[in-house]
Amino acid sequence: MKVAVIGNGNVGMAVFGELLRMPEIRELALVGRNKERIRAEVDDYADAQVLHTAPGVKLSGGGYEKTAGADILLYTAGTAQKPGQTRLDLAAENVRITRQIFEEVNRYNRDGIVICLSNPVDLITAVVCECTGRPPEKVIGTGTLLDTARLKKYLSNLLDVSSASVTAYVLGEHGNSSCVIWSATRISGQPVDSFLSSALEDEVHFRQQTMVEMVRGSAEKIIRAKGSTAYGVAAAAGRLVQAIVHDTRDILTVSVGLEGAYEKKGIALSVPCVVDSRGAHVTAELPMTEEEKSAFDASAEVVSGVIKKFIQKELGKKNEIQ
Repeated sequence: MKVAVIGNGNVGMAVFGELLRMPEIRELALVGRNKERIRAEVDDYADAQVLHTAPGVKLSGGGYEKTAGADILLYTAGTAQKPGQTRLDLAAENVRITRQIFEEVNRYNRDGIVICLSNPVDLITAVVCECTGRPPEKVIGTGTLLDTARLKKYLSNLLDVSSASVTAYVLGEHGNSSCVIWSATRISGQPVDSFLSSALEDEVHFRQQTMVEMVRGSAEKIIRAKGSTAYGVAAAAGRLVQAIVHDTRDILTVSVGLEGAYEKKGIALSVPCVVDSRGAHVTAELPMTEEEKSAFDASAEVVSGVIKKFIQKELGKKNEIQ
């Protein structure tokens, strides 16, 4: 199994470090334009490997030719989100960078599964699909996988239970319009309010909007304090790589191109998907209340508007040239 990480910024290096822990990976390549910096990073990690008891994976680094033969490509390149900036504010510059990079990558790799981490991740996932010609199941955005993990963390801390006992789903845009499907949220199989009432022996109602705002504001809080987020999304990427490598068929909330599911087409959006060795596949649709469906549709409209601006416009130009 060969895996390539494209980009050596904060996220790219956090992902590279995360993947080094996986003995299933035979070769791990770090890829980017600054070949001197790339090779220095690889040499630094190779020095550290000598001190590990396990032999570790074969490390390599260089230009986009290093993506050749990779089964999985993790795309982390692009401009980072700055304090006060939304993920959608990054759109124009990161779309331009993505198209340039995959024009090069396409010369060496057209078959590997691509995991997109760059923001705005739903748009970038759609752009990678468009400029590589890969089927939707082979281009996976980390999407709301991290948002869902954050929600589970907040719920487990609040209720003093293990996060493994929490079932939760954050869907839609990986951004300010994401929506929590509270009707499907369970604590040890019980709805949140029922669990609270049972634990406190009194009728209690959970403050859902407060929790939603905490989830949406998590990244901004970290960015304001330390300049960027990296470890959480790197762990999300590692989780996806594990699911692909081991063909686990785990159900995870990730961003994929929708082709009719949830009455959506032509956009990439986070929904529950089965992740296996072939990629990510939309599962049976998650039931929603009318209010939740309305919030999900509104989130889809936000993403759709941005995708139309950056992809359909570009496709129109190509058609004119032809």
